[in-house]
Amino acid sequence: MVRIANPPAGAAPAESVFVRIPAAAVRHGAVNLAQGVFDHGPPEQVLAALAEVGAGGEHQYAPSAGHPLLRAALARRYGPLDPDTEITVCAGATEAYYSTMAALISPGDEAIVVEPAYEQYAPVITGFGGIVRPIRLGGLDARLDAATLAAVTTAATKAIVVNSPWNPFGRSLDDAEWQAVAELADRGIVVVSDETYEHLNLDGREHRSVLDLVGDPELRVKISSASKTLAVTGWRVGWAIAGPGLTRRIRAAHQFVTFCPPTPLQLAVARVLDSPDFDNLITGTVAGMSQRVHSFVDTLTELGIPATVPESGFYVLADVGTEATAWCERMLVDQGVAGLPLSVFYSQPMTEAATVVRFALCKQPGTLAEASRRLRDRLGKGPST
Repeated sequence: MVRIANPPAGAAPAESVFVRIPAAAVRHGAVNLAQGVFDHGPPEQVLAALAEVGAGGEHQYAPSAGHPLLRAALARRYGPLDPDTEITVCAGATEAYYSTMAALISPGDEAIVVEPAYEQYAPVITGFGGIVRPIRLGGLDARLDAATLAAVTTAATKAIVVNSPWNPFGRSLDDAEWQAVAELADRGIVVVSDETYEHLNLDGREHRSVLDLVGDPELRVKISSASKTLAVTGWRVGWAIAGPGLTRRIRAAHQFVTFCPPTPLQLAVARVLDSPDFDNLITGTVAGMSQRVHSFVDTLTELGIPATVPESGFYVLADVGTEATAWCERMLVDQGVAGLPLSVFYSQPMTEAATVVRFALCKQPGTLAEASRRLRDRLGKGPST
């Protein structure tokens, strides 16, 4: 039996769903559309940058705060920033988030987490003795507002965690939502913004960052990485950007977690970010991703499964019309396509999420074509004509 659902709230820690499902997909020969991991290498420009720095001979520890060249490249891209005091390079956005919460949360402190949420957010907070105050939004049309935030904010609230662009919703926070979040910073609450998908706006809109929307640098943290932008999830190069005081605390935690990511990979990312072709690289990546997303949504629509084209990222939400966890388990075993029920992104059951499945489409066209074929076979539909 394949177990997809997360354990109930309060249960003992268990294997991550992103560990269990890929392993089950391998066992059953399934096409893995459950996990946001690419099944292909990065663009040629990225591989060329890695080859160049590999020949350059920097293979020892970089400074724990991050290689100076990468911090300088990030400061230029996101600036004005001081690369020496406001940027910390970590082992992916995952470690950047961990080190950030280590800097912010002490036993008894509270943090607001906006759901649906990546499964790492809450356990890190509770691991430091903190208390999670979740806000659960049930559907794509639901919006975060000041009244909802006020209802969960207390004197013990130290941080709010948001994700924009948002996995799994596939949209960014809108202006009103950002305003409501920014008002918390006016009350001394730190806004931790996971912006891992910042370059993957399929609708062409400009990314809005917490760096632009919260004025006090000591009350906001931008977390991002190269993983999804450059199709290098295995490189584990991410960063946390905050004011100098908060950055010192983040670095104090980071130095005892990973010390530093691999030096050649940091240097390769720096070269790509500084390349005059970076914007063209992003344009090509987004165009290809948009094409694959639209094609797969067309397949789901053909099969009678309502699906939404995301504004950003590569996750498609589809209403399968029945209990999503059981549907995913059957589909993985019987027909070899792995998806994730939207319910795994919530800490409590949500009626609006009960029949919704998330598909990760950061795959080669041939992979998605095979997944489409298997779905058609399983659901009794022939190929489109």
